[in-house]
Amino acid sequence: MKRLYRRKEDGIASTVGTIFALMIFTALLSMFMMQVVPVQMKGNEAQHDMQVISQFSYIRSMMDLLALTKNTNYTAYIPIKLGAEGITLFVSPTYGQLAVFPTGNESNFLLSIHFPDVAGNEIYANSSGSIQMFIPNRYYIPEIISLENGAVSRYNFQANNTTFVIEPNIKFSLSEGRVIISAVLNVLYGTSLMVSGTETRNLGITYVGSASYVYTPKNSVNITVRSEYTYGNLHLNFTKFWLDYINATIHSYLGDSAEVQSHGNMTLEIQNVARVNVNLIYYEVEIGA
Repeated sequence: MKRLYRRKEDGIASTVGTIFALMIFTALLSMFMMQVVPVQMKGNEAQHDMQVISQFSYIRSMMDLLALTKNTNYTAYIPIKLGAEGITLFVSPTYGQLAVFPTGNESNFLLSIHFPDVAGNEIYANSSGSIQMFIPNRYYIPEIISLENGAVSRYNFQANNTTFVIEPNIKFSLSEGRVIISAVLNVLYGTSLMVSGTETRNLGITYVGSASYVYTPKNSVNITVRSEYTYGNLHLNFTKFWLDYINATIHSYLGDSAEVQSHGNMTLEIQNVARVNVNLIYYEVEIGA
């Protein structure tokens, strides 16, 4: 005599329900990862970029304040946020790299005003040393924020262009048909150092001293700029951007009376210069904990 077995539908229903629940969860998770996460991370990285620009602008303001008070016994510490926040359990934070390139052989930036004066002396007034933040964003635009000679610039990797957030302190004017150049030149001392991560680091700025000079050139003045950086296999050259800015500034101040010639890829020669006013300011820079 054959026994009749009935299939238990309850077990099958539970299995099917579990599979459908997993499918719905996976679909929702995929939507979250593909739509919500990129938007939120792009916002986090954009906000971090604005934060770094604000912090670099504050460095410039603090440097100006220290130079004004001439207090050599005080070190100002400015917090610099290295990385953008991630999304817990889903996306790791975006790392950034803060670097100090002091004056000397390790400096990647040099702005030199050089000329013979009326007495036949060769004059060289130089600004060197820089502070830079490399931000290799994954969702927002990768950027580099730099502080060179007090100017804060922003390099956009996608557009391959640079803009000044704060312009360099160099002015041109006319007096009785001749050019007057007035420049503040910052020199940064310290230890060359690069740090990377997502935490906040303190950047220490100490005013060391300053000196002011007034020169009378024979006639022409050369302005030479070198601004080059290397990150691994990545080589960046901002020299042309600086020269284009200086050239445009000269013509905006002097108009059609400006006489400027280019010499190579690094030097502009300005004709008919009556006077050069130079204010050299020296700082000690350090990256703290």
